[in-house]
Amino acid sequence: MKKRLSLFLALFLVLTLVFVGCAPRRVEEPGFKFTRSVEIIVPWGAGGGADTTVRAFAPHLERALGVAVVVNNVSGGGGVMGFEHANRQPADGYTFMLGTQSHLLAHFQGLTSVNPTDAFIPVVRLVHDTNILVASTKAPFKNFDELLTYIRANPGVVKAGVLTVTGLDAFMIRQTFLEAGVAVPLVPFSTGAELNAAVLGGHVHLAVVGPAEVKGLLAAGDMQAIVVAAERRIPMLPDVIATGERNIASYLGPMRAIFAKRGTPEAAIKAFEAAATTAHATAEFQAWMKANALDQRPAFANSADLTTIWAEQNTKLKALFDRFK
Repeated sequence: MKKRLSLFLALFLVLTLVFVGCAPRRVEEPGFKFTRSVEIIVPWGAGGGADTTVRAFAPHLERALGVAVVVNNVSGGGGVMGFEHANRQPADGYTFMLGTQSHLLAHFQGLTSVNPTDAFIPVVRLVHDTNILVASTKAPFKNFDELLTYIRANPGVVKAGVLTVTGLDAFMIRQTFLEAGVAVPLVPFSTGAELNAAVLGGHVHLAVVGPAEVKGLLAAGDMQAIVVAAERRIPMLPDVIATGERNIASYLGPMRAIFAKRGTPEAAIKAFEAAATTAHATAEFQAWMKANALDQRPAFANSADLTTIWAEQNTKLKALFDRFK
């Protein structure tokens, strides 16, 4: 009996070895390993919202990647020069770009021949900021309804300051007031500081800003928020109506996201996405977002979700552009 059992076990072992030897082996593809510094091109100058977001994010991303992260500001042309510079870089997994919907608008308006949706792959969205319309507390209106009444009674008097007449802030203004049935001329300013000074000095009635840019002025009582460009009210300004409450579908707010040039190895994109996910979730970066009022909307989006979001933004903004032509 023992001999039969031993013979059976020996035969079983031989057959197992033969089967394993004949079975196809699964080849594991190695993940992308970053071996030198990674560059993130910011198509705007130092100190702006895009730049400060990336610089606050970079230290946490460095720890997750295991290599240095270099932030390279290439400004000019309302973001076009840096965008085109990023498109000229090699798609080797070591160069990424910080982008917003401004690049979509630039392409629609013929300011660049590079189509963002063709040239770049969405990797992660870091923040989704909210545009708000502010005025001096000395303005002859205290809320959105009073503003509309004042505009209708004084056509051509109320002007809105923006940082660029071809950017997202200008499109937000145009869409909001077009749907409200009134017209508000735009006045471009070079910097946010100049724009804020113009509002406080009464040179323009309105400005399109992000919450963080005027948080101090609102708290001090020098400025007042008139309306929030969002589907619903934001936690920071619970007493200020959102455009959605007036059936005005003007929800445009800057999405600051990181993109890779098309052709970048998929493994590199996935490795960067994984590191960015870890970096974004750190308590330090979340605290920075809260301190800068960038927690008012859902912020982070991975590559799959951002790809869908970006396609939707492309469609919506193209429709707006065609409407305004």
